[in-house]
Amino acid sequence: MKRILLIMFSLMLVVVTQAQTVKGKNFGVQFTLHDYKTADELKNIGSSAVFTNQQWKKLSRMRPGVAVTYSEGLNDHFDFTGRLGFSFLEYTLSSQPYAANNGSKPYFEADANINMKMTTDDNWVSPYLSLGVGAANWNGYYSSYIPAGAGLQINFFNQTYFVAQAQYRIPVTSNATGNLFYSFGILGNIGKK
Repeated sequence: MKRILLIMFSLMLVVVTQAQTVKGKNFGVQFTLHDYKTADELKNIGSSAVFTNQQWKKLSRMRPGVAVTYSEGLNDHFDFTGRLGFSFLEYTLSSQPYAANNGSKPYFEADANINMKMTTDDNWVSPYLSLGVGAANWNGYYSSYIPAGAGLQINFFNQTYFVAQAQYRIPVTSNATGNLFYSFGILGNIGKK
């Protein structure tokens, strides 16, 4: 009996690993959080001081936003993701000392990322690493950045995906400011696999 169960389990494992599917076209909405204060403190006073004072995890330091996201599977382990985001931010431009920062202003961003999944979309949970390019506009000033981070995708019957992600936005241009970026949201299928 044990041998039969072992053989059946082995056959099921082979079938599951052979039945991999590539994620189709997906569209979704994400809620975002931008944290410039913690990123600045990490740069200026170091990670041990930041983690000791426990300020990094307070939501009051982060600015909320919203984004629409398009995602498509390239193969079993790589996805393309494009995002258009909006938020109201107080932004410091080190390259523009005379740029007035009179409260929160609209902030628009667009980025394209490649997500490298550790497991395939057949699994309920797929952790991934992401890397991309992005551009932003705040108060008429344009900037570019490199979003680099990690995330987690939860698969609901290959139709809907919950996605949570954390990134560090590496500044590329002089108008860009490094920041921590968090997002979570839902993606749903809009096209065939």
